[in-house]
Amino acid sequence: MKEIEIRIGRGARATRFAAVLVKSGSTATRSFERSRSGAGVQVHLTGERDYHVALVAEPAAADKALLRATVGQKLLLDFPGRRAVRQRLAGLAGHGLQDRSEPKAAALDLTAGIHGAAPLFLLSSGELAADADGPAPKDMSSLPVFVAAARWISSRRTSSFECLFPPSAFFPDEPLRTERLTPTQARALLRQVDGVLTEAAASGPNAAVDDAVQLRSAALTVLSHVVATVLKDPEFRAAADAAAERIFRLIDEETGPGGRGELRAHAISLLSLRGPALRPEQQARAQALLRSLSRQAPPYAALTGPWRFALASAPEFFPGEVELLQTKFGFTKVAAPEGTPASPNPWGDGYVVLRAPFVGKGGREFMVFARSAAPRDENFEMSQEFFTGLLVSRHANLGAYDMRASAIQTPQVGYKLMMNCQCAGLTTRFAIARMFPDADIFSSWDSTYFRTGEGDKVVASEGIDCFVAILRGLAEEEDFAAIDRRIRKAQWHHRQSRTPDFVQFIGPAHPLVVARYQDINRDGKADYYDGFLDFRLVEIAESLKDSAIPRDPGASPSQIGGEAARGLGWAAGSLNRVTQYSELWDSLPGQAELLYAFRAGGFFSGAEPPRDVPAGKGPRGELGRLPAVVRYVREPAGDALTADVLFHSHLSHSAQELKRLLVAAEAWWRAIDLGYLADTTPLDTPLGQRAGLLLLLAGLLEFPADQNFIDGLWEMALDMLHLPRLSRSLIRRCNSDEDHNDGNYYGSVRGIRELVGTAEAPGGVLKPANPEAYEELAAADPAIGRARPLGEVAQAAGP
Repeated sequence: MKEIEIRIGRGARATRFAAVLVKSGSTATRSFERSRSGAGVQVHLTGERDYHVALVAEPAAADKALLRATVGQKLLLDFPGRRAVRQRLAGLAGHGLQDRSEPKAAALDLTAGIHGAAPLFLLSSGELAADADGPAPKDMSSLPVFVAAARWISSRRTSSFECLFPPSAFFPDEPLRTERLTPTQARALLRQVDGVLTEAAASGPNAAVDDAVQLRSAALTVLSHVVATVLKDPEFRAAADAAAERIFRLIDEETGPGGRGELRAHAISLLSLRGPALRPEQQARAQALLRSLSRQAPPYAALTGPWRFALASAPEFFPGEVELLQTKFGFTKVAAPEGTPASPNPWGDGYVVLRAPFVGKGGREFMVFARSAAPRDENFEMSQEFFTGLLVSRHANLGAYDMRASAIQTPQVGYKLMMNCQCAGLTTRFAIARMFPDADIFSSWDSTYFRTGEGDKVVASEGIDCFVAILRGLAEEEDFAAIDRRIRKAQWHHRQSRTPDFVQFIGPAHPLVVARYQDINRDGKADYYDGFLDFRLVEIAESLKDSAIPRDPGASPSQIGGEAARGLGWAAGSLNRVTQYSELWDSLPGQAELLYAFRAGGFFSGAEPPRDVPAGKGPRGELGRLPAVVRYVREPAGDALTADVLFHSHLSHSAQELKRLLVAAEAWWRAIDLGYLADTTPLDTPLGQRAGLLLLLAGLLEFPADQNFIDGLWEMALDMLHLPRLSRSLIRRCNSDEDHNDGNYYGSVRGIRELVGTAEAPGGVLKPANPEAYEELAAADPAIGRARPLGEVAQAAGP
């Protein structure tokens, strides 16, 4: 049967009913008469052609009254892909028309049983309050209620108002609860939200009050949740439409006096995230707004003079890349023009200046200023108005160099186009974008390939090929979508090439991937996922010495910012690098190991624990006491997998290197528990799984730093993950050069077998070196290798 829609009224205020076509034409009347005593609501429509349709869901009492009042009058009948037709409502029938008064329910305690959670009640009317007896505030005093609601909503991922108390996979013995927000209650809730937004409006009487923007943001989160609910409950169609329209209004209001650009951008992001729940005309409006958030092309009209790009290459890349520009692409060496800034290098002869063999419109020359660079000075040219752009070409060193470079404060001066040519640059894009929010950035998706010849000089470079392709696009004053097409032609072959969205350098025209790495309010939660944009952030510094000691940060999880949030972003990005460079993750669904599935999901606490987290076959426990939680989400419309990386707020001060180890261990075990990692040798036994985890942890600690510092992190992680004392040197040797040559930096099947042996030849290198540790790793105790709940961590002295 075809699904259609009945529409009573006009425009955004129309009431809509989802229906299915039963019969049409000459048989419609007879079919309707036969169904008079049937189930549901049967509808007889007459006109140029007659129809018998049945409503998909039983309408609320008010909607039944509207249907009855419309009998004999005209309405609109919408068929997918066709224009609506006007029909007369000739008759109604079916048991679904019988009035069923919705039971008067007591107020629901939405945060019941969560120690320390702010009070939040859903009144029987559908409004929100801080007390079971009300009242439901609609003015500025509603701030605590709506912030509590926004945080309650943000803890969820796959459930909405259709299920107020989703079942926990970790406590299957708890009775199921079926309470939901009804469509009638949703209308009351929307009236409350509208009243709140009117009181807190950017142009309203309370615009100057600090709480106003926080309240608008919280109300936006509630509206977004109402929109999402229609995907699970079709009866929410009218409420979802009204909520979406109110979000559009808020977006318009935030452009005026007193408005906040970051709240407007967040509202647009939420609408795009809720796209499947929007009507087609609303989807088109949301897409247009989303496009408006980023430049579609460089500001050509505002740029004058030559195009000047700096090439900051690592010393091992510099000679070969300069030569490639000359021999392969015809660039010629010229003297440095007057006004060229001094190179930040204290050695050498300054820049090697090359002129391109092509010019842009108006005869604008393209000049490349090449120099040898290190992470400490590679961004220097971003602070010089003389330059239009910068290409950074070096090894990523597993992301460590990016983080080192981002720690050097370098203000952007003038327009800049920045290209990062390295391995898996998207994993640290968040840090680069935070440093240079106004730059047009191109980040690498996969490894950026190159070949070397005699003396290890670079003789071919994918990065240089794509760089010249970008310059060619700029010469023609193309938009970023056209430049993307040039990059696709210039890039080398990658495993991800069969993915429709793949382009080796992700630029401003690629929102599907980039959106996961934007973080408007810098709370360690990617805005692709962020439900609540908290404007009261607290800068939390990291402390290596106390990394393993839980402590109350004195702020709600959604308020944590500063170094703590930055470290979580790096930890989440590291997981994308791990899955690309270890064969042990190759079985992730939907090629997630190649598609940057992991993104920062922010912080949580015992009072605000994560919801909608699948458990799989692993041990049960309280999520609110784990150091980290990775919430894997299978997309409903396919095999794609995404993962939200969350971290306990009481460990938010932990060093970013320790955060990375803890979230990696959590991601590893939850993927195993859910059956996402291959259940074959050697991952088919606890010993093999624990050996794989050890190789992963050892690989993550391969970065340049004092070895005492790294060994201290190693000891902390072993304690917190219930692992025996083990020599890091022994483990890291099992991530061998052979593995590295095969692209396995974070564990391999070969490495596991070397470490602990096989079923036929058990022991490996570990058992002779440390038989007690081997026996502990092979033990049946399911807690071995898994994070201790907070409060049970065996404390170790910091490095």
